[in-house]
Amino acid sequence: MARDRGQPDEDGGDGRTVMESARDHLRLIAGGLLVGLPLLWTMEVWDDGAVLPAGKLLVLLAIAFAVVVGFNALAGFRRERSWRELLVDSVQALGLSVIVAAGALAVLGRLDPTLGLPTLIGRIAIETIPVAFGASLAATVMAAPDENESGGLGPDAATVGSLGRLLVAGAGALYFALNIAPTDEVRILAAEATEIQLLVAVLVSLATSLAIVFHAEFRGGRSDPSGDGPLDGPIGETIAAYAVSLIISLVLLWSFGSTDGTGPRTVLAQVVMLGIVASFGAAAGRLLVGSGSAGAGGGGSSGQREGTPA
Repeated sequence: MARDRGQPDEDGGDGRTVMESARDHLRLIAGGLLVGLPLLWTMEVWDDGAVLPAGKLLVLLAIAFAVVVGFNALAGFRRERSWRELLVDSVQALGLSVIVAAGALAVLGRLDPTLGLPTLIGRIAIETIPVAFGASLAATVMAAPDENESGGLGPDAATVGSLGRLLVAGAGALYFALNIAPTDEVRILAAEATEIQLLVAVLVSLATSLAIVFHAEFRGGRSDPSGDGPLDGPIGETIAAYAVSLIISLVLLWSFGSTDGTGPRTVLAQVVMLGIVASFGAAAGRLLVGSGSAGAGGGGSSGQREGTPA
């Protein structure tokens, strides 16, 4: 039987050996690389890291840190932590993400010293964001089954609450949209889209998100409300998650300079078009949260309760 995390060892230790700590850090690195590799290989991201103002980079890094804190709070590597321990773990995860991003860029030959210190710092900073996102996901989807209290891939949807689900929706939207936001395709599609096409894009985003989470019966999907609040039902949660996706899209477009010198209509069109991708990410994030209740029953069921005969 596996020893509970956080419980004393037989020799009187605090329950965390050197091997356990090394394993946790290995998960952070693996998750960061698995999620961050596409953007580590993207030229637009390298260039944006060199030209983005420091203030915008700090905003993006603050969002990334919030994602790390949120995922650690929902399904961290160590249970029953204080807020101080949670913040320390999150700072460590972000710091490790900086090292991983810098190491990967160095291996790819993208950290030429002749580029200058500001360019190197900006390039590392912007690549840290997807790596940090992957590191935070490692706590949810890479833990061994005996380390997960719910027996599934992640925390229970009802347990994390509506705000927790919106947090992971924002995290999923951030990662998916971050792959697309720096590209010219968003601006091209927005410039060519008519009002009817934008309306269709909104409706398709909402309908697809609703179907993925509540009707497609993916692992982690749900068919019933997770609570009694206005954001716990399928319609309310879908609309709220889509709103979060649009906000994330707007922040990313602003950060990459896509909204500079453009009118409200153009900005709205860009947000809606990028929101298509972001809404898919938001749905994927909520599936990860719901998977904690899908370990045995799948879909929206809570599975077999512990101690109940099969």
